[in-house]
Parts: sequence; C-alpha cells; structure tokens
Amino acid sequence: MASVRILEGIGVGTRAVRAEVLRWSARKPLPAMAKSSLGPEVEVNTLSKAIANLENQYAAKIKAATDKDLREILEAQSAFASDPELADMAKDFCVQGWDAPSGLQLAMGEFKSLLEGAGGEFGERVADLDEIVYRLIQWMSGESEETILPTIGSFIIVADDLTPMDTIAFTDVVVGVVTKGGGPTSHTAIVCRSRGIPAIVACTGADELVNGQMVVVDPDASQAIINGELADIDVDWWAARTNQGGPLIQVMANVGSVADAAQVKSANGVGLLRTELFFLNNKVAPTRAEQQALYADVLAAGPDGEIIVRTLDAGSDKPIAFLGIGHEENPALGVRGQRVAAIAPKFYEDQLHAIKAAADSVKATGKKIEVSVMAPMIATVEEAQVFARDARAAGFTHVGIMIEIPAITRVIGQLKGVVDFMSIGTNDLSQYLFAADRVNSGVAALLNPWQPALLSILESIATDSAAAGIKVGVCGEAASDPLLAVVMAGLGINSVSASASSVAAVSELLSRVDNKAAKSAAKAARGATSARDAKSAAKQALLDG
Repeated sequence: MASVRILEGIGVGTRAVRAEVLRWSARKPLPAMAKSSLGPEVEVNTLSKAIANLENQYAAKIKAATDKDLREILEAQSAFASDPELADMAKDFCVQGWDAPSGLQLAMGEFKSLLEGAGGEFGERVADLDEIVYRLIQWMSGESEETILPTIGSFIIVADDLTPMDTIAFTDVVVGVVTKGGGPTSHTAIVCRSRGIPAIVACTGADELVNGQMVVVDPDASQAIINGELADIDVDWWAARTNQGGPLIQVMANVGSVADAAQVKSANGVGLLRTELFFLNNKVAPTRAEQQALYADVLAAGPDGEIIVRTLDAGSDKPIAFLGIGHEENPALGVRGQRVAAIAPKFYEDQLHAIKAAADSVKATGKKIEVSVMAPMIATVEEAQVFARDARAAGFTHVGIMIEIPAITRVIGQLKGVVDFMSIGTNDLSQYLFAADRVNSGVAALLNPWQPALLSILESIATDSAAAGIKVGVCGEAASDPLLAVVMAGLGINSVSASASSVAAVSELLSRVDNKAAKSAAKAARGATSARDAKSAAKQALLDG
C-alpha cells in the first residue's frame, strides 16, 4: 500500500475531494533584457500589436466566462492592460533603445513600485500586472501556452499559482486545486470559492505532487493528502443539523458592482459596498452628479434592508489618478483610506453628498432601504469624530467606521456616542496585526483567518463594542467561511457580510446552529494554538454538539 503523506496549506471551500493530480504547465522565464536591433519604430509597432491582440483575448475570455467573480477579475485585468499609461511608459523605453519585451518589463517595474504594499483589491493588481506583461511577451515571442485539459475523468490541478486566464480554461474535469503560492485573498482563492472548487493554496510541499498521484484535497483540514482516502460523503458536513428557521446572526453581502448587487437580492442587506471599485481607471474626478448616478444604480439593483456604503478606500499606492497623491516608499503605512480626505477634500465632500442623494432618490421609488456610511482605515478616536461629524452634516443618521488598524481596537470604549456601528476588515487587520504583506505568498500562513491571535482580537472587539452599545460586524474575506462565521457569532459578532458567492452557504450553516452551539465552537477555536487546530476544534465542537 502506498504511503500516505500530508501537505499543509490554507483551505478554500467546505467539501473534500479525491482525484488524480494534473500539473499545470510551468511558465517560462521572461527573456533577458536586450537593446533593439530593429529600431524604435518597429519595437513600438510590435508593442501596439501585442496590446491589441491581448485586448481581443480578454474580450473573448470575458465573453466565455460564466462565473461572475472570474468575469469581473478578467474585466479589471483587461482595463489595466488597456491603460495607456502603461503602454506609453513601455513605448518610452523602446524609444530609449530597448526592445519591446524589455520595455514592457521596465514599465512593469515602475508600475510595481506604485502598487506594491497596497491592501485589498489593489494589492492583487501587482499579480495582474505580471500576468498582463507575461501574456504580451508570450505573443511577441510567437508562443502559445494554453494548457489542454482531458475531456474525461476527474483531476486535481496543481500549480505554482494560477491566474484568472488559467482558471477560465477549467472544465468539469477539474474537481480540486492545489497551489504553492497564493493566499486567502488571492485570485485563485476567490475564483475557487466562487466556483465551488475545493482548494489548498499556499501549500507547503506542492512541488512534491506529480502527475498520476491520487490526492485528497480537504479544505476543512487545510490539507492535501497524498494517497489519502475520502471518508466523508459528498454533502456539506453540517447537512444533518436541524435548521433553526433562519441565520443566528444577520448575513449581509459584499458588493462592488451593479452585477454584484443584483446577485445578492436574497441577502439581508449589504454590509460592504466598495465605492473605490467604480473609479479604478478614472483619470478625472467624477462630478457629484456622476457619482450619484453610479450609486443609485447599485442601490436600485440590490437587496432591501440595511446598506452600508464604504467611502473611498484608496491612497497614493493605488491607481486612482485623479487623487493626485505622490509616490510613497511604504504605501501600506501611508496615505490610505480616510486619510485621503485631507488630500482630496472636494471628492470627499462630494462623495458623502452623492451617496446621500442617491439613497434618497432610490428610497423615493418605494424601495425599502436604509443607507449608512462608514470610513475605512480609522486609527484614532479623533479621526472617527471628524468623519462622524461630516457624515451627519451630509444627512446621515447612521454612521460607522472600519476596524482594520490594531490601534483603534484599544480605544473602542471611547467611540460610544461617536459612531453607531463598526465593521471589521479582517484582511487588513490581519496584515497589520501579523506584519505580513497580504500579497506575499511567503507569509500567507500568517494571514489565515483562523489564526488564534486574530480570533482573540475579534473577541476583544466584540466584548468592548457590546459594552459601548455599538453594533459590530465582519466584512472581510473571513466572513465568507461558513464555519468561521459561526465562530464569529459565538465570539459576539452581530453580523457578517460575505462575498456574493458565499452568502447562501454562510446563511445555511448559521441557520443550523443556536447560540449555545456557536459559543461552544468559538470556545474550542479560541483554545487552539494554531490556525489548523482552531478550525478543526470548531468543527469537532459542532459535530459533537
């Protein structure tokens, strides 16, 4: 009998699968830097043709994408690939004597210096840039690198990492994924979660896996088990639990577009409407009227109930040109989130009034919504006071802040009477708590949302907010894990806001637990000393209860 070996990583999904390994084609290294022997005109023409070809590729892939999350990632990459600033920068290097591939790589380096260190959706764009440049150089070299999948069978795809252009090639034969790189907020994790494909990302030892091996991907245990056996039946492990008639705590949705909003009409409101996603490629600041129209479209398309709109979460490290903020050496610790208000006061004022006007116009149509606003990246009570004052002056009666910086967690009691609610962004809170870059797969294990230290700080926030009479929710990627959502409820969190594709599963499990069960799971997780043990202990507590 073949020996069983266990590889550890970060699990994505809830169901275990067993299938044969199929390694994804490894990428070739980029060509060495070289000066042109053909002249600037030829190199610039080659570059222009490559960009046009890539735009056509993206258009075809977007049209073929049936998964909403994947389609939106591809659309964002396509917009980035079409950015004239990137093309102009590369062409300038060609004029200086470099060949087209070298010009692209030099331009990529300059763009990276602007993007690295960013959090959230923006930090992931560093990987997007690598993908775009690779595809362009691939076309210029006359090569094609489309992996051809078998037409029958079941396979676990194994790779160093996967890009959205890779995952769109997945067919029904792909039942699981294992990647050496990535993390809990990587594109691979997002796409696999959205498509219901069990995955292990940031998997130590993924290089050991070879074609033909039988492997179990167990996301609950965060393990890839070589020569393992599948014990569980192909249903959610909580299916035997009695349905309590509704979720234990409020389950809301994260929204970043009209399509998102339309998809989550069954959610109990929106816990995070990301306004920065509307302006990633704007060169000129939108007018107040233009903003109002954008927000009104999303509010009209979405669910009834409470809608929490986050004001612009951007900074000098992020590609929102109209802000006019200079380059920073360490943008993750620089002018981010609410700090931008001091740099761009006109946009800040316009945004608050545009959101309020949009809310009023949509409510006037008879839609039953209550819109509130919250500010990102709040570090001090004074910052919260200033935002609350300005938001209330714009007409809002329900005002909140994001909890993403550890400093604010120590003064929650002083926020009583200042804000009405708080929303925890676990992605950035983890980044700052563990001093671990969110887009660096080398430290991805520290960003596992099951880390006991993160659970401890969530419990502390919940306790202090309850004492201050302030409602607290979680809207980070962690809230999309059904089991972790139960633990959050047990820790005292009042609501969770999950990704659009995860709302149903989170609601389902939260409907199958009562307060006693949730507290038991939370206590078990809090007693663990590792992320893996915390998740295992929480699940076992529910199975035993």
